[in-house]
Amino acid sequence: MAWCAVAAASLRGIDPARAVDHPDLFTLTSPDFTDNGMLTAENAGTGKSVRGPWDCGGRNRSPALAWSHAPAETKSFAIVMDDPDAASGRGGPHWITYDIPATVRSMARGAANDLSSPFASGSVGRGRLAYAGPCTEPGAKPHHFIFMLFALDLAPGTLAKGLNRDAFRTAIQGHNLAEASIVARYRRTAPRM
Repeated sequence: MAWCAVAAASLRGIDPARAVDHPDLFTLTSPDFTDNGMLTAENAGTGKSVRGPWDCGGRNRSPALAWSHAPAETKSFAIVMDDPDAASGRGGPHWITYDIPATVRSMARGAANDLSSPFASGSVGRGRLAYAGPCTEPGAKPHHFIFMLFALDLAPGTLAKGLNRDAFRTAIQGHNLAEASIVARYRRTAPRM
């Protein structure tokens, strides 16, 4: 069973082994990758790495996401993309967006790069308020990227703009109705000699 179905099942108090019997679970999917599948260079960062002398080698386009079966009380959604394998040991945020109205059920490919988006963007570090694609060292083992979707009882516009990951998590305490997630991996292949 997919990891996201197990996570969603446990959040709803359903035995994960029986989650397949509950097609109405709050779920997050992507047409661009399967759960635990690979992101491509399309999704990887651009420019030089801040951690080393390599170029990120990508186009920095966020993958498309879709979700279903949110709790009826949902007033808004939020998405956080985190890299738990980041060198800091605390994980590293790559995308934070919130104030997504409850009527929205998907994000188009590249939507996180649109700075004119009506959704609020959180800070992912170094002044960035948009999607920051993976930028792993060439030849290193794959990093995991967890896309978390939060169904909130907060109306759009309630949260302050530009929240970092920790401030966002603090702000939604007591307001998170459900979570769904999907995991992607990314590995930059070593350059050819």
